Amino acid sequence: MRLVMTEKYYFLGKSFEIEMDNGLQVKNTYTTDGKTVTIEFLNGDLKGSIMHVPYTAKAVDGDNFLISWQESDNSTVVHCDNFLLGKSYAYYTMMNGQFFVMEGVITELK
Repeated sequence: MRLVMTEKYYFLGKSFEIEMDNGLQVKNTYTTDGKTVTIEFLNGDLKGSIMHVPYTAKAVDGDNFLISWQESDNSTVVHCDNFLLGKSYAYYTMMNGQFFVMEGVITELK
């Protein structure tokens, strides 16, 4: 189910840098229509890579959002992000079965 744009989804049309506890840094930009996230890798082996992928989002308690997508290599990503507190929890499953649990800091980019 696609999210319906309301004031509750204040991350729409904005960009955020996320720095995870494993060193991964990405810039996520959400379209205003709530359909696509652009992910730019800022470091590591994928530095400079950019993906434009459809996503789904669900508002949950305490200003948290469950946000999920499938990357271009079919790996799956699920975030629980709190943009007000600047906290991100992410679960990443690669096609080869590797599974990563990450925690990080979200910073809104102006």
